[in-house]
Amino acid sequence: MKWVVGKVNDIHNCDRTELFPDHRNATAKLLGHLLVPKMGDPSRVYKPKDIINDIILAYNIDISYKKAWGGRNIALESLSGCPKNSFSQLLYFCYNLKVKNPGWVTHIETDDEDRFEMVFIAFGVAIRAFLDHLRPLIIIDAAHVKGTYLGTNMLAIGMDGNNQIVPLATGVSQGETGRSWTWFLTHLKECIGEVPDLAIISDRHLGIQQACQTVYPEAFHGFCCRHLMLNCKFGTSERLKALYWKACKCYTTDEFTHAFAQIERQSPEAHQKLFEAGVRFKSMAYCTGKCYNYMTSNSAESINNSTRHVRRSPISMLMEYYRGLVQEWFYARAGDLSDWASAKVKDRVFKSANWTVKAIEHRWIYEVYDRRKKHIVKFRENTCTCRKWQLSGLPCGHAIAACRFQGMTSCNHLAKRWFRTTTLKATYQALIYPLGEYNSWELPTNLQVVKPPSMVKPQSGRPKNKDRIRSQGEEPRENSCQRCGSGAHTRGECSAPLPKNKKAKKRQIRATIYLQRLPQYPGGSSQGSQPSMSQSYHLDNMPDP
Repeated sequence: MKWVVGKVNDIHNCDRTELFPDHRNATAKLLGHLLVPKMGDPSRVYKPKDIINDIILAYNIDISYKKAWGGRNIALESLSGCPKNSFSQLLYFCYNLKVKNPGWVTHIETDDEDRFEMVFIAFGVAIRAFLDHLRPLIIIDAAHVKGTYLGTNMLAIGMDGNNQIVPLATGVSQGETGRSWTWFLTHLKECIGEVPDLAIISDRHLGIQQACQTVYPEAFHGFCCRHLMLNCKFGTSERLKALYWKACKCYTTDEFTHAFAQIERQSPEAHQKLFEAGVRFKSMAYCTGKCYNYMTSNSAESINNSTRHVRRSPISMLMEYYRGLVQEWFYARAGDLSDWASAKVKDRVFKSANWTVKAIEHRWIYEVYDRRKKHIVKFRENTCTCRKWQLSGLPCGHAIAACRFQGMTSCNHLAKRWFRTTTLKATYQALIYPLGEYNSWELPTNLQVVKPPSMVKPQSGRPKNKDRIRSQGEEPRENSCQRCGSGAHTRGECSAPLPKNKKAKKRQIRATIYLQRLPQYPGGSSQGSQPSMSQSYHLDNMPDP
């Protein structure tokens, strides 16, 4: 049987450019399928407001914020998979990661019921570069994992000779505790072993302090000076912040004492807070080890900022993001030069141009006067009494002035080996291979089963409780539609078409809501409904509800 259209009434009284409010066929599931091509990049910030605007431009349909959010989540789930199933894929991901990239290390910790607790992944190419070419410095930090299964993303990074970030290892646990950090650093130590003159920089989290004392008792553990400054709450005083950083960057105890006294004169309260927090043990002057001129964990914080959207994805997708990030950086930096170290040395050459040098022992010991103090440079030990050479690994201005006094045209040979161009290039010689599609993975049958964790422990921080007890005298707020002004429904449930003149309609809605909220008086009139002759109400002058 065939159907034939006999008559069509193509006469429309409605405006063809009118938006259809919340079309019944525009479901969240359909929106999810439409948004899949635009959500392919996990690092892209695609907010529900952007989705609403794109749907209006593409289909002339106005959808609610809630429906845009639901469609976005469906699109993410179709791209990255189910969060629950990602824990079963994690085993195969780690197995294929080690097959494709020899030297990479993975560990998965489960409880007695095979439920997930922790995972650790060390990037083999970065570990080899750290042992062969990088300075012995590790910066560690953690960030919250969002989504269905909450947790903590732990991270350890190093710094190359060009002052660029090199991720060493990452992991996920159910919380930032002493046990999780001890487990993470123990497996990291299995990869790098005992490193001479190792320095670890982190915030003042008690779990990190406990883990460092247990796993690396001989290493120097420095705290982030920026976290200390934020904890002391200096406010908006730029002068006080400048004095604080001046004290932290002092290389000698005399300079630190003078700078700390300036803080006391500026703000005795801030001075007391810093003294109780032990700022002297976090400054360069009282550094018992070698911190290599690093006093903050900002490098790790920048990685956390780049993963802030990916940390909502399933765990296997989060680990894949880190693998792709390391692959991209190693490929991009393979031909770079150590411009950062060259710029540092060039700046010190310029500053030491007119310093006075006197020889104490020819070729080995010199006295250098920098217009403020006199310092002794010893080339046998590669040291200077200003301590900049020892702590940074680059020759200080006094050593550069002594080299100029000897007639040398370059002092690059005095820099540590991890700043050299050959070392920087050797850092990124290794290759990183992708895993391919899930269908092409090897699926061994002898691997353990990993189930999603049991969310027993609540996430740290104040819970988002919407059913709070109202304060005394607090009246419930009446919700009203921001499109038509009705109090019977909200904007997401409104079926009225969008007005052409939006500004005039908004003024009318504000006036309607304002008059509805005025107290009623006997006789059916409201205060302000009958203005006097000296008063005049205009829709433009109505306050916001």
